[in-house]
Amino acid sequence: MAHLVRGFPRMKERILQEIKTRVNRKSWELWFNSFEVKTIEGNKVIFSVGNLFIKEWLEKKYHSVLSRAVKTVLGHDATYELTYESFDSHTSYSEPLVKKKAVLLTPLNPAYTFENFVVGPGNSFAYHASLEVAKNPGKYNPLFIYGGVGLGKTHLLQSIGNYIVQREPDLRVMYITSEKFLNDLVDSMKEGKLAEFREKYRKKVDVLLIDDIQFLIGKTGVQTELFHTFNELHDSGKQIVICSDREPHMLKEFQDRLISRFQMGLVAKLEPPDRETRKSIARKMLEVEEGELPEEVLDFVAENVDDNLRRLKGAIIKLLVYKETTGREVDLKEAIALLKDFIKPERKPILDPIDELIEIVSRVMDVPKEEILSSSRNAKALMARRIGMYIAKTYLKSSLRTIAEKFNRSHPVVADSVKKVKNSLLKGNRQLKMYIDEIVGEISHRASSG
Repeated sequence: MAHLVRGFPRMKERILQEIKTRVNRKSWELWFNSFEVKTIEGNKVIFSVGNLFIKEWLEKKYHSVLSRAVKTVLGHDATYELTYESFDSHTSYSEPLVKKKAVLLTPLNPAYTFENFVVGPGNSFAYHASLEVAKNPGKYNPLFIYGGVGLGKTHLLQSIGNYIVQREPDLRVMYITSEKFLNDLVDSMKEGKLAEFREKYRKKVDVLLIDDIQFLIGKTGVQTELFHTFNELHDSGKQIVICSDREPHMLKEFQDRLISRFQMGLVAKLEPPDRETRKSIARKMLEVEEGELPEEVLDFVAENVDDNLRRLKGAIIKLLVYKETTGREVDLKEAIALLKDFIKPERKPILDPIDELIEIVSRVMDVPKEEILSSSRNAKALMARRIGMYIAKTYLKSSLRTIAEKFNRSHPVVADSVKKVKNSLLKGNRQLKMYIDEIVGEISHRASSG
């Protein structure tokens, strides 16, 4: 093959061995089982993998490993490209003459399928991770999906369940909200049926899909029960998928041992969709509802309705209902009038960055703004005040005088507070760093989207 370097088989083996020495055995077996050196063109290596999900994961987690490996074998200027070999989904699964279905222990919405999920840049990894989990229950375990309200978490969660129900006849699938788990636990304790509760959730389930895990924040008793349920299912190779409105380490008042288990598998984020993805989602919603709207109306909806996909669907349905009940086509002028309650409100500018900072600190740390600016010595208020002054100084680059005026403090107090936060961070105070990262992250997000 003219495009290959001389000694390709030997070079290929050297590269694979170089990669293998840089990852542990479990990671190699899990992520590199369909990994191949496809070609070597000069000093560029073309790798191929079995599917898009693994491709995205390797690019995200093992880019430096792959880069160092090819440079070690081929030289400092060597580069690589990662491709995936697609397969025909129609030939990968042959249906039996008599089709069995998995045991569905709880209802699922039949509209929540992978086919009905619109994939875009912000949700591609979460989508492919969910699909891979559905195809290989127990292999990538647990899967933790997080993102804001209305971005498709429940859709993906139930898509996994619907996929498995259709294709894995021997598995028992359960979809629940964390509130349902809590209520079942409370009822079983009142009725003296705790053993039956544990039998139901630990022995009679092969795939457990838990929605809205953040509902259990601060509920220590049910977290303990969930911890033991998680352990027994995971140790038995049963698949666990969890959805949350925030990433694991942001689940405040959650047991550390549970958070560590949420992080031990795959963690996938759902980002708000961009304009083109919103338009594709709107088009898919039209298809599902068997309706039609003019292209300029779809453009208007995608541009002006916010990132919450439930609101996007609500807007589409309102336009279709209007069209059906009036018998009139919906033009752009009518769409604007009909959807005035759906239009994204313009962000009110906050002229002073420290005022905005104090509002964010108050919300993130759950400390009233008045208490932050008061003389209260409450431990949480004191921490919030110091964090605010530290971020104002180190991130916003405000002067000591300005910070002192905004926080009702003297210059020496501000300087001392900033120093104390710096020292705590140097000593590895994780909670402090977590708060600062979240607050600074929101400031950055507002600045980029404002």
